[in-house]
Amino acid sequence: MDAFTGEIRLFPFNFAPDNWAVCDGSPLLVQNYPALYSVIGLTYGGTAGTSFNLPNLKSRVTIGTGQGANLTNRSLGQAVGGDTTTLLPAHFAPHTHHVLAKDGTDTTGALDLANGTAYLAQPRGVRLYNGTVPPTAAPVPSLHPSTVTTNGTEAAKTGSTRDVMQPFLTLRYCICLNGEYPQQS
Repeated sequence: MDAFTGEIRLFPFNFAPDNWAVCDGSPLLVQNYPALYSVIGLTYGGTAGTSFNLPNLKSRVTIGTGQGANLTNRSLGQAVGGDTTTLLPAHFAPHTHHVLAKDGTDTTGALDLANGTAYLAQPRGVRLYNGTVPPTAAPVPSLHPSTVTTNGTEAAKTGSTRDVMQPFLTLRYCICLNGEYPQQS
């Protein structure tokens, strides 16, 4: 199999072919793989002149280096991201929620029971948002003053972890240890 030293390929089997190593971040000695060291150097970690690390592509996908339009610049060997993220209030745009409440005097379209065209009934005899009780109605229990307010309350600022994994199929990333030496053009 012809390959360049340092070339990375995906394989559909559970081992690295001869002259290839799994991209798992393993350290290698410079003296054993001088050509590979001269190609990738310490990009993925190691100790200068002694050892260097293979790229660690376990549970990772690759992206191109550089900066695309309206994207963040990414340099060679940079590892970013994870399986989950914590959503905090800062991740959401400021917004409000409005409640449309009638005071109980407008009964146009009001229903005592839901029917086939109205799923939420607004019973005519219930005065949820108004303390005024018609003289013919039975007394309506009062709501606590803080049940419905115009101020609202801010939700607790505790972040929850959310899965952000894209759909995937696992294959094995391997790097060529000693192949044709890549010449720069």
